[in-house]
Amino acid sequence: MSQKISKALGASILVLAGALPLTAEAQWVLVARHVVGRVQQVTQQQDDAAGAPQRVTQVATVVLDAPASRVYQVATNATSTNQQVTVVSNDPATMTINIREADQQATLKVTALNKNMSQLMIVGSAPAGENPQTTRIVNAALRLCGDLGKTCQVGSN
Repeated sequence: MSQKISKALGASILVLAGALPLTAEAQWVLVARHVVGRVQQVTQQQDDAAGAPQRVTQVATVVLDAPASRVYQVATNATSTNQQVTVVSNDPATMTINIREADQQATLKVTALNKNMSQLMIVGSAPAGENPQTTRIVNAALRLCGDLGKTCQVGSN
């Protein structure tokens, strides 16, 4: 009888161990659903040794309820057809696109969160004092949301 209990206990542990990752992923998806479509942004100014502003860096992120491959495909199409920017590099393996417009540059990176949810991150830089770097990066994220047929909005920081 103790062998039956031992087998039942072992089977229960295997079932429970297999269910835990699914439960954790389900909780992560539930949390992520609360941030889907919210574009978050951070801006940082880099000063030279004398304290004079040199460059401004902007980061915008948005979680999308779309597969990463689809988000990357739409971003690739958008950057390759935009005549105002030059695609410096496009790496399908890492889903990263580097672009340049005059003396400004940006990097778009798509990350899979699960098979139907992804994160788009856009990092851009420009000389300090040039406006509207913040708007350009955030607007790029919003345009890509629209190209995907998703509704996104700028989140409060």
